[in-house]
Amino acid sequence: MIVYHGGYCPIEFPEIIKGKYAKDFGTGFYCTEIKIQAVRWAKRYDTSVISLYDFVINHDLKILHFEDMTEEWLDFIINSRSGMQHAYDI
Repeated sequence: MIVYHGGYCPIEFPEIIKGKYAKDFGTGFYCTEIKIQAVRWAKRYDTSVISLYDFVINHDLKILHFEDMTEEWLDFIINSRSGMQHAYDI
């Protein structure tokens, strides 16, 4: 699966960094399958860089996947933004 990351510099080897940031899905390295979304993310910076990765799912990880923007999806985002921790790897 090809995924994109929009930022201000190229990132050859992404790392998931644990920290105190309360973002939509908790801390991590945010990517998308939608290239135009990564382009929008990158536009926030003076220098825009889109990084592309060939992501292979490791089925040993605890994965939470949302097919659509449902109530469950929204609740997860609200909880993550509030700083609530979860047990998922990705």
